[in-house]
Amino acid sequence: MLILFPSDYDNIKQPDPDYKKEYEAVCQIPDFKIILYNYDSFAQGESLRIYPDNYFTGECIYRGWMLNPEQYTTLYDFLRSRDIKLINTPEEYNTCHLFPNIYPEIKQYTPKILYFEKEQLIDWNLVNSAFTHFMVKDYVKSVKGQDFPVFFETPIQPEEMNQYIDKFIKLRGSLFTGGIVFKEYVDLKMYGGSTNEYRAFYLRSELLSLSLNSNQADSCPLPPQELVARLKVLKSLYYTVDFAEIANGTWIVLETGDGQVSGLSPNQWEFKHYEDMRNIICCIK
Repeated sequence: MLILFPSDYDNIKQPDPDYKKEYEAVCQIPDFKIILYNYDSFAQGESLRIYPDNYFTGECIYRGWMLNPEQYTTLYDFLRSRDIKLINTPEEYNTCHLFPNIYPEIKQYTPKILYFEKEQLIDWNLVNSAFTHFMVKDYVKSVKGQDFPVFFETPIQPEEMNQYIDKFIKLRGSLFTGGIVFKEYVDLKMYGGSTNEYRAFYLRSELLSLSLNSNQADSCPLPPQELVARLKVLKSLYYTVDFAEIANGTWIVLETGDGQVSGLSPNQWEFKHYEDMRNIICCIK
């Protein structure tokens, strides 16, 4: 199995500094081979390049920065032409990366959403009737740490909300993806000032890892085992699911993501992540 990392901005022979710990962990596992690509210049519109020139071929898992659907397709096709196959096809990447795509599969476990494509006229009457409180996202992310409300309370005035939507799109900038998502806002349970969130990585229908994802104490409750098990069969080979405990003590799915562009949890041990990945791959083969 190949592992593809983004390279350092100035040196394609070195990993991006933010992925150096994962890179070094993979270097300790002989069953994996590493290739690098010029993420930064590629994201700025330049042609793709990979290192080493005498690259390996075969199955590949990407571990790096998020790519929009068009960029991922370009990367997938570029590698495929060189006999390197990313673990998730573009369709599988979009399944868990774009939340409206996966929503029908998990809607019984996650807060309600409404979504509108970027050029689609938003039906504010529908939004008002659907929610009492809601947050604004695009198909992938919200904006955090910005001058933008965490949630809105209905009824809302269309003129005012249209201004907020314009502001949201500007704040997301080139990262804006898909369209606008309105998501029911729920209160998360707090433990000593931290929410109780966990991130699960799934690989080939097996649970790869389940780890604390909001710097909460180790003593906080785990998500129900049966809920974690039910999410092992989404239409992707490598993906993440974020679970959260809400104020009444029940659990929800907060987000999903493609496993290739989902970060490891805070304090998650990089070597164990890749060792467990190797063990799953070898056992299935």
